[in-house]
Amino acid sequence: MANEIKLLRELLDYVDRFSKENKAADINIGEFTRFLNKKVLRQHEMPERNLNNEAFDKADYENFRRYAEIEFSALLTNLYRFARHYVKKALKNTEIKTLDEFGFLATLLREKRMQKKELINLHILETSSGSEILKRLLAKGFIKESPDQRDKRAKLVSITPKGIEVIMNSFDQMHTVSEIVIGNLTDEEVNQSLNIFKKLEGFHKSINRGDKKSDLHTIYDKYISQDKASR
Repeated sequence: MANEIKLLRELLDYVDRFSKENKAADINIGEFTRFLNKKVLRQHEMPERNLNNEAFDKADYENFRRYAEIEFSALLTNLYRFARHYVKKALKNTEIKTLDEFGFLATLLREKRMQKKELINLHILETSSGSEILKRLLAKGFIKESPDQRDKRAKLVSITPKGIEVIMNSFDQMHTVSEIVIGNLTDEEVNQSLNIFKKLEGFHKSINRGDKKSDLHTIYDKYISQDKASR
């Protein structure tokens, strides 16, 4: 019982701090949960991380992992490589050879028909890389081309019955990949991760739409420096 009383006292203390830091209109269980996540979880899970409190020092390369932004990028890259490894296993005995081929077919299965450029842009690929994927899918008979009546300069692509068959046969294996990638996360952790990744994806989509061809320093100044200054 003593532990429960101690927990309630700590919780009431956080409620008091939350009410002092927020307007009355903002006080609700959702906002309070986010407040606890910020105040409690982060300080326990990342006690040694430098969250932009000091300038990055490249001479301190031996301790680079203490910079949260560096470790975040490294972990994200590693997770992508793990996922790609599992996808390769999943597609090993199918006629689909790459994750991009699978993605194109899955999108066309859902959307029915799209312009080539529209499909390539949706998958955040360079035109040359996306065109090569489309050529392979056309050669295999998984997709077909047709004129775009709205735009004579463009062509539409759609999935064929053969393409539908091959992707439907691969769905079970690819779903297994998804479950392996999620790993040992709880349902709550998965939902938290989804919210974070969706927010981050939205941020990078805005850069891709407005500054895809801009140099790195322009992107940093426009999207990072200004954001830091407003915090």
